[in-house]
Parts: sequence; C-alpha cells; structure tokens
Amino acid sequence: MHPRHGLLRLVLALATLGWAIVAPAVVAEAQTPKRGGTLRVSYGNEISALDFYTAPGYELNWVAMNIGCGLLGITPDGRFVPDAAESWQISSDALLYTFKLRKDVLFHDGTRVDAAAVKFSIDRIIDPATRSSMRTYYEHVHSVEVLDPYTVQIRLKQPYGFMLHMLAAYRMGLVFYSPTATQKYTLEDRRSGKPEAVVGCGPFRLVEWVKGSHLVMDRFDKYYDHGFPYLDRVVIRVIKDPITQMAAFKAGEIDFIVDFSPEHVETLKAQNPRAQIMTGKETTPMVAMMKITVPKDAKPMSKDRAPHPIFSDIRVRKAIGCYGFDRKEIVKIAFKGQATPWVGIIPPGTPDTVDVTHLCPYDPVKAKALLAEAGYGPQKPLAFELMTNTEKSVFNVIAAVIKEQVARLGVAVNIRLVDKVTWMNVATQDGPFDMYVEDLASLFTLDQNTLLSHSTAAWNTTRHIDAKVDDYYLRYAREMDPGKRKAIAKEFQEFMTDKLYWNTISGSPFYEVAQPWMKDYVYNAEWKVLYKKVWLDK
Repeated sequence: MHPRHGLLRLVLALATLGWAIVAPAVVAEAQTPKRGGTLRVSYGNEISALDFYTAPGYELNWVAMNIGCGLLGITPDGRFVPDAAESWQISSDALLYTFKLRKDVLFHDGTRVDAAAVKFSIDRIIDPATRSSMRTYYEHVHSVEVLDPYTVQIRLKQPYGFMLHMLAAYRMGLVFYSPTATQKYTLEDRRSGKPEAVVGCGPFRLVEWVKGSHLVMDRFDKYYDHGFPYLDRVVIRVIKDPITQMAAFKAGEIDFIVDFSPEHVETLKAQNPRAQIMTGKETTPMVAMMKITVPKDAKPMSKDRAPHPIFSDIRVRKAIGCYGFDRKEIVKIAFKGQATPWVGIIPPGTPDTVDVTHLCPYDPVKAKALLAEAGYGPQKPLAFELMTNTEKSVFNVIAAVIKEQVARLGVAVNIRLVDKVTWMNVATQDGPFDMYVEDLASLFTLDQNTLLSHSTAAWNTTRHIDAKVDDYYLRYAREMDPGKRKAIAKEFQEFMTDKLYWNTISGSPFYEVAQPWMKDYVYNAEWKVLYKKVWLDK
C-alpha cells in the first residue's frame, strides 16, 4: 500500500468516527507491543470514593472500568463487543435479554464471574437501599433470572431502546463486584479503597489508594483475555494545577493526562510538539445549572440567609439563563472559540441532538424587562451565588464572564470556588447553591441524561419536579423507531429550553494528552479510559 493512501484511509476513518488528533501524528509501521512497565497517569481532580455504584465523578469511573469487567463493552463507533458475556440474544418483543457467559472469567479474589454474580450485581443496583446513581437506568428491569451457571436472563417491564447502551456505556455500564468480597466488607471499606473490598474482574487489580495523592493498579495475571494487559502497573497521581501538570509532562514524569484543560492546549503543543493531543465531538454539555426548588430540610446559604429558590420564577431563569447569557462571547473568551455555543439539553456531538440555540438569543433589553416584571430593579437588585470548582480553570473563566454579563443587567453575582469533591457533595446532596458551572455527563444518547434531569433522579441537581420531563424520557426510551424517536427528542429539547430546567452554555471539548511512547490507546471521550491494550515504547 502506498503510504499516502494509508494516511488518507486513516484520516477518513477518523473523520467517520468523529475523532481528531490535534497534534500531528507520526504514521509508522505496526509495532509489536512490549510487555511491562508502569504507566504514569495524571488526574486533575481527586477520586471521590471507590464504591462503583454510589461514588460520583469521572475519576472514579476511569478507575472502575479498569478494575472491573461487565457483560459487554462498546467501541468509539457505537458497536457492542463481548466482555464477560461471550454472546447475547434479544427476544422479538425486546423484553428478554439472554447472555451466555464465558467460563474462564475470575474476580481478583479467585471466585468466578457466573450468572449468580451477574444477578447479584444488578439486584444491588436496583435495590433502593444501595442508593445507586445508576438505578434510574434499571427501572425498566422486571427481573434477573439465572437459567444455568453461565446463562443469565434480564426481563424488562417494557421495551427499552438503550438497554445495551446502559449495560455497556459510561458510568452507567454494569461493573461487577465480587459477591464474596461485597458481603464480607462494608460500604465504608469500599468507599475508602480497601483493596480486599474493591474486587473486580478487570485487567487490573487495586493495590493502593491514598486519597488526594495517588492510586496504584497492578496487572491481574489471571485476566480472562490472555496476553492482556501489557502494562505491569498503572499509577495515577492527582495534580490539580494544569501548569504543574504541563511541567510534569514536559519533564517526562507523566505519560498521560486524562482530562487536560482546553485553554492550555496551544501552550502544550508549543512546549511538546511530539505530544499526542486527542479530542473529538462535543458530547459533553457545559452548563450553568440553576436550583429551581429547595427541599424543606435544606441547609441555609449562610448565617444571614435562608435557602430560597430565586430561580423558581421562570421569568428570572429566562432573564438570566436565556436572554442574559451571551454564549458566543463566553465561548470566545473561555474556549478561545474552540467550542459550540449551545442551549439544548444534549450537546452537538450526540445523536438526536437539535440546535435550539435560536430560542435563547442574547437580548439584555428583554432580560431587564423580565427582571422588572419579576420585581427586580435598581431599588431591589437581584443577587445570587455562582458556584464552580477547581477541576478545570475554564470553569472559573466562564463564571467570571457570566458575572460580568449579568452585571450589565444590574445583577450582582458572588462567585464561590470550591474543590471538585465539595462541588459534587453540594450539587448532588441538596447542599446550598443558586447556580453552578460544570461540564456534565459525556453522552452516547439523550436517555443518559435521566441521571441528571429525571425528576426523581438522585442527581437532579436543579430539583425540578415536572413529571412532563419524565414522560418525555419514557416516550423516547420506549420508542423503537429511530425516526419517531428523533421527533420526540426534538420536542423534548424545545420543551426544556422553554422551561429552562437545564441551562446549557456550550458544548465542552474534552482533551487527553499522551507522550509519544504511549501506544495503542484508543480515545473514547469521557465515556471510557481503558488501559487494557496500552503499552510503552521505551
């Protein structure tokens, strides 16, 4: 094959999948992977806890999917591939999913991954007492039945178009825990990262976790996919400051940065011309989420201020979040133009997305009129708190731009900067806030947003109580015809923009950075960070 033809095919393949390598990549002949070595990884934030089913945050997910295994996986182009299940069948009425398991899959404690272990894991997620954030995706499940030691059947209450997605994708993927270890150790043992308690069936096993410092995973020698992984060890360090991250990367102390800040991409390219800088479609929404209702037992905002849902008034929501935000200006300043101004509930790189940005044009005159109608003005100025976190410096930049934009409306904003774990605890556990800036779940489908916006979802951080939102999700998920499902998605996104229960600012580009000697890593946006096939050419 002529080298130029090979390069053209590579470029076409990348374009088809929606991936782009920002830095120039060297096209070389296929190399034989080298076994051994330690991959040194940097996270920009702490891991919140190590209980797969309840702990929030991407950082935990990126660990869980390497320690754990599941029934199946999913490729960047959306194909489902076997994991612990070697095959599966779906009944003609889409109510029965039958999985045949491999017979050579072991948990790290030596016990087998069999049908009973699969049932144990799914039943635990469904159990309200577990308080799993993934439970909303399993509300469609009627029962899990063990047909024989290596055959398990999931029976649904009604057809669910994304059952396989939810078994395979992102944090909603089914990650197995050893039933033996789960029953022997406590939730706190798992949350604190006690290695004997955090027992999965993936290519790596947990060795040590020192919260706020580092996490160590070693190769699991009895992993079913013989020959993998190539690496001996993965060491994850927490380096919160992106400048310090870049310095460590430049010095060769770090091989891989999982969540690199977009505003520093050009600087890193200049410093490290051979670095692999990976990005792709904007499948993550950057939001300025507003709390709409406040529970009766909510904590006070401060000593002199009781909790009050200032954004429960739709006029205030629309004045600030719809007409008061100049999204183009935010993108220009915060992302150097490398993002898409957006209003819809699902970002521009996700299937069934609809551009409804025109429904919320920047219009300060209309914003001021709505505020006046709601009773705010020079004699009674509106003031609120905008919380953001230290995960990415772009969050603070966005918060600062929002503060300046709404000041033009006569609105005062106090920015509260917290660490990522504090933000998660406040946002997901009814802590005090008015508005927060954050980029949320990277999406395969609109249905994945049920985690964050279904009225009864644990992470419904706005705390809206509109059952119409739930009805849209149900209609969308039960509709098996793609054309009809797309029409429901359009109607839903227009509804959410009108009510502004969900306030998107833009898409959120996701960047990962690797040294040139880190080989065979596959970019999966924020969905998956997998080290199974990675090897080091050094």
